[in-house]
Amino acid sequence: MEIQLNSTLPSRNGRRHGRGARGFTLIELVAVMGIVAILAALALPAMRQFLQNQQASSAASELITDLNYARSEAIKEDLSVAGGAGVSLCASTGTGANPSCDTGNWVSGWIVQSPANPVPLQVVGALPAGLTLTTTPSNAAVVFQPDGAAPALTVGANGRVMFTLCDSRGAAAAREVEVSVNGIIQASAQPGYDVAGVALTCP
Repeated sequence: MEIQLNSTLPSRNGRRHGRGARGFTLIELVAVMGIVAILAALALPAMRQFLQNQQASSAASELITDLNYARSEAIKEDLSVAGGAGVSLCASTGTGANPSCDTGNWVSGWIVQSPANPVPLQVVGALPAGLTLTTTPSNAAVVFQPDGAAPALTVGANGRVMFTLCDSRGAAAAREVEVSVNGIIQASAQPGYDVAGVALTCP
C-alpha cells in the first residue's frame, strides 16, 4: 500500500503546517520611513545646488551664443555704420509686435537688433526666477561693428564689459561673461571668478 505525505496535514492543535506570508511590523515601517527621511534630507540640498548650477550655466551659454550671433551678423551684414551704430544685443522686456531695447534690466531678457531691420533677429525671454544679470560698467547694449569690434561699448579701465550672473548663493557661485573692446567674447572658467581670475561680487 502506498502512503502519501502531505505538508498540510493538521497538527495536534488543529492548525495546518506550511509557510505563510509575513508582513512588516509597525516598528519596521517607522524605521524605513526614518531612513528615507534622512536620505531625502541629505539629497535635497545637493539636488537644489545641481539645479541652480544648471540654470546659471544655461543662462551663461545662451548669452554667449547670442553675443556671438550678434557679432557674426554685424560682420555678415557689413553695413556702413555711423555714430557707433551696428548690430546690438540689448536688454529688452520683449513686449510689442517688434520688441525694442526698452529697459536696462537684463533680467527681463534681451534681443539681437540690426539697424537694417526693425524686427529683432533674436528675442530671449526673462531669466529664471532667482537669477540676476548685471553689467560692469552699466550697459544697456553691446554694439558690434562690421569688423567684429565693439568700440561703442562703455568699457571700464580694463577695456571690457562684464556680465555677471548671480543667484541666492552669492558671489562664490557667480558666472561671468565678458566682451572686450575688440569684440572678443569670453566666459570665466571657474564659478566665483572672472576671466582674469579676480573674485566676482554680486549686487
